[in-house]
Amino acid sequence: MEHNRKVIETKQREVKTYAEMWRTSDCLLQKGLGNPEGSFHQFMASLVFTAFTLEAYLNHIGPKVFKCWDDLERLGPKEKLNVISEQLGVNIDYGKRPWQVMQQLFGFRNDIAHGKSIVVKTCDSIPLHKHCDEQFGQLVRTKWEKYCTQNNAVRAREDVEEIVNLLYEAGSFENDFPFTSGMQLRSATVIDE
Repeated sequence: MEHNRKVIETKQREVKTYAEMWRTSDCLLQKGLGNPEGSFHQFMASLVFTAFTLEAYLNHIGPKVFKCWDDLERLGPKEKLNVISEQLGVNIDYGKRPWQVMQQLFGFRNDIAHGKSIVVKTCDSIPLHKHCDEQFGQLVRTKWEKYCTQNNAVRAREDVEEIVNLLYEAGSFENDFPFTSGMQLRSATVIDE
């Protein structure tokens, strides 16, 4: 009668999207740091996931701060940060770190998310004695391409981590710690049919 027995299995998992994106951002950054060849692409992807992390964190704590978060969720990342920070009593100075990352990182993120083909032109006057054949191989880069550096990827992660921690400390969110993954619960019951 063993074949008449079944197992009813139930699983429930809390997915903290911002924590998963944070790990992805770090994996990409570490890959770029460890392998300079192709690191431009790793840094670009790390920056994108760092931006996703902050917006996802704002969406994570938004419902804990505002009962009407469904109405506010349509705001842009900077506007979400503004309303949450004001409600939690966190002072923002977009002219200083870590807050200044918002303009740079989300300007970059928007350029990537809403990408379009463009022609980039430059015209430089270079003294003849400083000009060489190597310069012919240098690409003319867009603003977002220039942003994809090791320094910017590291700095953006530092700033986003600080912003998340400042919001967390101000919010005193019970049983919710920054950058921790959610848990999964599982139960199984054997039944006879």
